[in-house]
Amino acid sequence: MAEVATTTPKIVDLADQLVADIHQRKLQPGDRYLTTADASRMLGVGNGVANRALQLLERRQVITRQQRRGAFISGPVQQSSPAPLRRVHFLVHQNYLTSEGIGNDLVLLGIQEELPGVHVQISFLPTMNAKEFVAELIDDSLTAKTRDGFILVRTPHDVQQLVCDRGVPGVVYGARYPGITRLTRFDRDMSAIGELAANYLLERGHRQIGYLSRQQVLPGDHDTMDAFRRCVGERGLLAHQLIERFLPSSTEVCEAEVRHLLARDDRPTGFICRSRLMADAVANVVAEQGLELYRDVDVVVCDYYLLPNQQPAYVFPRPIYSAEEQGKRMARLLAAQSRGEAAGDQIIPVELDAMAAASDDSAGLKRSV
Repeated sequence: MAEVATTTPKIVDLADQLVADIHQRKLQPGDRYLTTADASRMLGVGNGVANRALQLLERRQVITRQQRRGAFISGPVQQSSPAPLRRVHFLVHQNYLTSEGIGNDLVLLGIQEELPGVHVQISFLPTMNAKEFVAELIDDSLTAKTRDGFILVRTPHDVQQLVCDRGVPGVVYGARYPGITRLTRFDRDMSAIGELAANYLLERGHRQIGYLSRQQVLPGDHDTMDAFRRCVGERGLLAHQLIERFLPSSTEVCEAEVRHLLARDDRPTGFICRSRLMADAVANVVAEQGLELYRDVDVVVCDYYLLPNQQPAYVFPRPIYSAEEQGKRMARLLAAQSRGEAAGDQIIPVELDAMAAASDDSAGLKRSV
């Protein structure tokens, strides 16, 4: 098999440690189990992480949790039919795991609630021979009694084509490449992201706008950029008033480019940033130059994934489905495909979350598309 890093998500490892503890102690249905604080001490992690590991056991139906009473070992789970999937593979470039939010704890909890006990595996695609690696995963899955499902996150065209041609359960998290017709797409409304971002900046009075995107432009990026250009064109901005830059995922490079743009006579006063890294670069340079974010320079970030209870630092289009709900919906799509049922595309509506700029009364509004 091609050289590749494959890992089990940390939250799954911790849940497996708890299952091993249950077996080692020979606990029986109805026996009381660990509190969050007890699990935190045993696993050597914070209470929040320990709580999510216990939640994962609850989704697997290993334990039940009752408010004010604690956790108890569940009885044997009666399944009227075999599990629809043996394993769910996240196929992803390592650079995108954190930035895309795929494989995070809440997504996994959602998958586990829909598919109790399914094993989740994250595979970082190799730079070379990614298609051959995925072909081996598919061949292995086809020899098992229960099928595997595949979630494709920013995978190359030939990997999408392979999963499409082999007919295994598969969901593209993002946009399909042109010509890929038989894969289910699960994605945010990328056109609405461009429209919301453009309208926010235009309503704030910006006439010079910078658009910072990735060097590798994918089909979903086209939808966002097309919508953005359409909106600004309708408002009468000229082509030279839109400054587009396609940059690598390097803080140093992004900050250098922002300094260059802010030194221009026609400097942009509003930025749309494809990633959090690019938004951070704008914020750093703005502070470095004695300016103030959301007073002197506005920023909208398109791809922004927050940890639980984390407050946003930037204006961004928020998906209306939580990460856990997204996990549930992707699991349902894969399970339906495993049963031979049709599974149509799902596009997640977004709404503008402008609370990061709420010091301006006009910025605290949410506009849905």
